[in-house]
Amino acid sequence: MYQKTLSLRIFGFIASFILTVAAFLIIIHPGLFHLENRAAIVIILSLALLQFIIQSIFFLDLGRETGPQWILAFFISTLFIILIIVFFSIWIMDHLNYNMMPMS
Repeated sequence: MYQKTLSLRIFGFIASFILTVAAFLIIIHPGLFHLENRAAIVIILSLALLQFIIQSIFFLDLGRETGPQWILAFFISTLFIILIIVFFSIWIMDHLNYNMMPMS
């Protein structure tokens, strides 16, 4: 059991490291990949989402617990609250920017 857990964590670490290096190289050497700005942003966000999934599975052990799924329920509710806070913060900043502009 310990060997399996250790090998899963090592695989998760290597996968996270590869994704981090890929995103770093896209930012540092953009000419190497011949990407437009929008494509680079989409690829970096995709790498970040993939890394989030890998770290959730291999380091937080989501979905592998026995019994009630309390950790998963707390994780999803926390993620939902964070998304609400981020969405409404952006919405408030956008409306403040619009409403605080001087009238011409």
